[in-house]
Amino acid sequence: FFSPAGVSELTLQNMSDNGQRDVAELEELTRRIKALARNTPDDTVLQTSLMAAATMLTKGAARALGRDLSPVGRRPSTAFKGSLSALRSMRTIRFIGAPFCEGQNLDGADLGPTALREAGLQPLAEMLGWSWEDAGDLDFAAEFERLGFEVSAPHHHPVELYREWVGDSGMQDNFSTWVRRRKGIAPGTLRRTVSHQNPLEALEEEAEPPPKEEVVNAPLIGAGVRLVYESVLASAAAGRFALTCGGDHSIAAGSICALHKVYPDLGVIWIDAHADANTPRTSPSAHYHGMPAAHLLGWFDNGIDGFEWFEPGCLSENRLPDNRLRDK
Repeated sequence: FFSPAGVSELTLQNMSDNGQRDVAELEELTRRIKALARNTPDDTVLQTSLMAAATMLTKGAARALGRDLSPVGRRPSTAFKGSLSALRSMRTIRFIGAPFCEGQNLDGADLGPTALREAGLQPLAEMLGWSWEDAGDLDFAAEFERLGFEVSAPHHHPVELYREWVGDSGMQDNFSTWVRRRKGIAPGTLRRTVSHQNPLEALEEEAEPPPKEEVVNAPLIGAGVRLVYESVLASAAAGRFALTCGGDHSIAAGSICALHKVYPDLGVIWIDAHADANTPRTSPSAHYHGMPAAHLLGWFDNGIDGFEWFEPGCLSENRLPDNRLRDK
């Protein structure tokens, strides 16, 4: 939970006044998380995750106080090394909207930042004691124009279309399916294409995949992910908790690479329904949104266009535990 903010390890040292304050902060944070879980629908992934976080923090506080949660006995009194000073200095979240969907062929991922804002992410963060800065959404359109990409369609779905989907379908259908059925809009047709290289067509499932060793729309994706990288790097270097919300999972390559630049001992907990560890050689679709973990781990055989700035292999395999979850 702490690694994305740059606090990759909580180790132990002798008890101090700072340690006592840190434990008090942990206990208060645990109390708030438990209260939030009680107000969350039962047996949902969110409630389970909140309770798991509360349990982790409870155990951490107990270890810091020298308590043993088992009936066997007590441990020597210890506290967190360096306390939670790094976390305390990051009491401000900087929300970075990354409405990017060029790494795959379904519509709607670009509406993620809007959906999270409207769902009340800011008051939730403030309830947990964080200050909030909204950096707005990254302007991919302006960046692509600056770099001379020829794009043939608007990037964003109208927000009104998202709100209509929520009200009409109750989110029973995914956005891309609903748009196709109710609006007659073919998948992918509201997204950009690069006219001169690797066009991102409105691919149907039965379409032939691109040749191996290619990444669909690579130059455009590389430019967009670099914009994510630069924004997260600036936020993390300024001591903010960079909360990057997409968008398809292509953006993870940029956000994690940036955090590793600031925190070289970074560890990442990858929670997803998929491993996102295909390479251009193994991917059946050649869509980059299924590749960022492999790229970060250095599994690509060769570099790809648009990512000349990227640091492949910046994470070692023992720094990226993979947890795959899917809520049916």
